[in-house]
Amino acid sequence: MASNSEKKEKSQTEFIVIVVFVGIMMAIFINYFIKNETQFTHAAFTTIAQSFNTKVNAVRAQWFMDKQPNVVYLASFNKEKKQAVTVNKSGWIDAHQAQSTCEIIWLLVLETPMNSMRFSVSAIEVFTSSDTQQSAQVDAKNSQCRYVLLDGSYFQYNRANGKVSKVITLN
Repeated sequence: MASNSEKKEKSQTEFIVIVVFVGIMMAIFINYFIKNETQFTHAAFTTIAQSFNTKVNAVRAQWFMDKQPNVVYLASFNKEKKQAVTVNKSGWIDAHQAQSTCEIIWLLVLETPMNSMRFSVSAIEVFTSSDTQQSAQVDAKNSQCRYVLLDGSYFQYNRANGKVSKVITLN
């Protein structure tokens, strides 16, 4: 018959084995996550680009249904009030501001500030015409919004025609 001290030693040994096993499993999971974090980020960013495209097209469709106003009102996540989305003369989402236009467009489309994302996204306004230095006023016809991850991957939104590019990876 086993004594109490032998039973105690056996249960302590089992406990230590279980703790070591759980520790090894956690280390494997953390290693797997770190190796695949870039893929998780790109998958999330691709989903954001697709959502961006869907919202842009939904706003344009609503713009047509509302007889082409300057501001389109959509049901918002906050059910009590509607979201006002400014559009250009062609019905594409646009912001008529001199600074941080692309950040404002991001907020209009995704209703989430860029600084609240789990990964770092930057907004850059890209000019496609070489004569913008001569032009006193830059408009949607010659600028696009580029939304960029830290590794250089990005998607673009063309304010003139509403096209949202697929995510372009530089790796």
